[in-house]
This record gives sequence, C-alpha cells and structure tokens, in this order.
Amino acid sequence: MTDSGTPIQSQTATFLVGGAKREEGHLLLYPDNLTTVISKVGTWSYLAGSLILVALAIPILHRIWWLGIAVGSVIGGRAGEAINRRRAIGQGRAGGDGVTVIPLDLITGVQTRKSAGWAGRWGVRILVVTTADGAEYEFRGTMEKWQGHLADALAARGREVHTVVEGITVMPRVTPEDG
Repeated sequence: MTDSGTPIQSQTATFLVGGAKREEGHLLLYPDNLTTVISKVGTWSYLAGSLILVALAIPILHRIWWLGIAVGSVIGGRAGEAINRRRAIGQGRAGGDGVTVIPLDLITGVQTRKSAGWAGRWGVRILVVTTADGAEYEFRGTMEKWQGHLADALAARGREVHTVVEGITVMPRVTPEDG
C-alpha cells in the first residue's frame, strides 16, 4: 500500500517478476517507492476501443475522413490512458492482489537494454530493477527515460547513484552510526 501522493512518473508496461510470470499493467514511480499495478485492461482493449471509435467516427466525421479518424483515435487513446492511470493509482493506494510495492531504499541497481527484433526497433526497452534481497523485477515498454527518473528519485532520497548508459549502480546508504 502506498500513501506517497501523486506519482512522479507512470506508464503502462509488461512486468516479469523473477523471469517467470508475465503481467500487463501500470508502473508508478512515487518519491519513496516503485509500484506495479496489474491491470485487467490489456492491449486488446486499446485496439477494440480504437476500432469502436473508428466505427463511430466514420459517419460523424466523414467530411474529414481519415484525418478525423486519426485525430479521434489519438484523443480516444489518450483519454483511455488517463482513465487507466487514475484507476491504477487508486488500486495502488488500496493495495492487495495485483499490487507490488518496491521501496526505493531497497533498490541496488537498474539496467536498461534494447529489446530484440522488431520490438527494439519500435522503441521497446527492458528495464531491470534489482533489490537488496536479490529480487529482479523486469519491465518492458518505452522505458528509455525511466533510468533518469529512477536516478533522480533515488538521489532525492539521499542515495549515492552512479549512472552509465546501460544502468545505475546504487550505493548502500551510510548512516552516521555506520561511520
């Protein structure tokens, strides 16, 4: 459960936990944690929504034809994304099944790499977050800016962050008692 307020960054992604279970949903970055929310709305919902919008747009927007359909599809997709984002934030706050919270203080490393094949050419990146307990969380989507967002959030929490092109190394927090 998160009570961190408003997410700094969010987006839809595919999650793989421990390289095994693959789920679709939202990835939310808060000032103190990274939250994943499994969403029942998948890729097919976006496609079906666009097709319904096209079916409605043809009779209404027949004068501007393809331009109207394209603009309507983009607006419909953005509206659907905003609604899904709000639902994910609400589900993340409530916690429960389908919600995973990764405290930023447990993150020890982040790696970013390009997906193989056509997905990589279309901008799909793989972001792997490693935690102190050895768990790896893999996120697939347009993740190229997430490394910077995570580095900023970790630095804001007082963590020493070393960034390179392929990833981030997060140094353990040293308290005054540790010397």
